[in-house]
Amino acid sequence: MSEEPVDLLRRESRSLVQRLRLWAPARWAASAEPYGTRADLVRHLAQSLADAAALLEGEPLRDLPRLDDLGVADQLAVTSDDLVRAAPPDDLARAATAHLLAHRSDLLDEDVPPGLAGALGLQDVVSAGKTICEESGRTPLGRT
Repeated sequence: MSEEPVDLLRRESRSLVQRLRLWAPARWAASAEPYGTRADLVRHLAQSLADAAALLEGEPLRDLPRLDDLGVADQLAVTSDDLVRAAPPDDLARAATAHLLAHRSDLLDEDVPPGLAGALGLQDVVSAGKTICEESGRTPLGRT
């Protein structure tokens, strides 16, 4: 039985967070243009997930507090869990997962496994995730 899109989001965000929690300060400080550092890239991803959850819950968009670099993995964990608990519709869960996986590829320089791309129904998850990211701006995951 295939996983639901929200379950894929939960699993993939937890997997990424577990790996990020092992990073040393130098790794967080490495460049990740156009965001600045890798920590800034994770901040961007956490903000996008927080914005999507806020919209689903009918709450206003709010800037996340700026945590030190070693705290951003935890911030990503919290915002991802918040979005999962908000029970996003399948299209939003797929978009959030593609966005997360595109940035995971940036952060870890790893390809997305073909089975995961198939489970999301996307041929090229990284390209889809980057398109979602570019279109989103402050409006999370392409929502208006």
